[in-house]
Amino acid sequence: MKTIIYGNGSMARIVYSYARHSKNICGFTVDDVCISNNSNTFCGLPLIPFNSVTSFFKPSEYKMIIAVGFIEMNELRDKKYAEAKEKGFLFDSYIHPSVIVHDDVSFGDNCIILDYVSIHPGCRVGNSTFISSNVNIGHDCNIGPSNWINGGVMVAGGCDIGKGCFFGVNSSVGQGVRMGARNFVAANTLINKDTKDDEVFVSEPGQLFRLKSKSFLKFSKVLD
Repeated sequence: MKTIIYGNGSMARIVYSYARHSKNICGFTVDDVCISNNSNTFCGLPLIPFNSVTSFFKPSEYKMIIAVGFIEMNELRDKKYAEAKEKGFLFDSYIHPSVIVHDDVSFGDNCIILDYVSIHPGCRVGNSTFISSNVNIGHDCNIGPSNWINGGVMVAGGCDIGKGCFFGVNSSVGQGVRMGARNFVAANTLINKDTKDDEVFVSEPGQLFRLKSKSFLKFSKVLD
């Protein structure tokens, strides 16, 4: 089955860069308002307005991947998934060959999982979830649909992650945590208690030290 990608931004370019090595990517589609200067190509392939996509890419011959970021807490990706489904498209997923998928793991459709991810036994990953590089998902986790999980995230075993959450780089979730829908978890933030819907968690940024870097290195050697 041939594949087309919805999107013409950085996310679509990333997905294409990965997926073209193992999938037959034939073109892109996006809403008319997102096509500038009457452009009809993206990454060297046809770029077709979404309102007329079925005239160029028949749903019986092509699957689709929705390559849209976490805009509106992932709701735009959900919306385009539903619209493409109404047009009759089935959905492809991209899972990098380096991903370690253990026993009894299942994926929904339209998932994008990049390199060096480990997903432990008993996990469920919902539709339209994006998982970036170097992520670890512990055993028996339920990752709801439309989540956005950035690089370096660690989720301990037995967690239940609600729909449409965002996890910043190097954030983490403790054992057995139940998270609500549409939580925003900023970079380097630990979630170790259950959460409710629509909550935001932000950790303190790194503190600026008074010494310059070279002076600090000399100072730290004195402390040794």
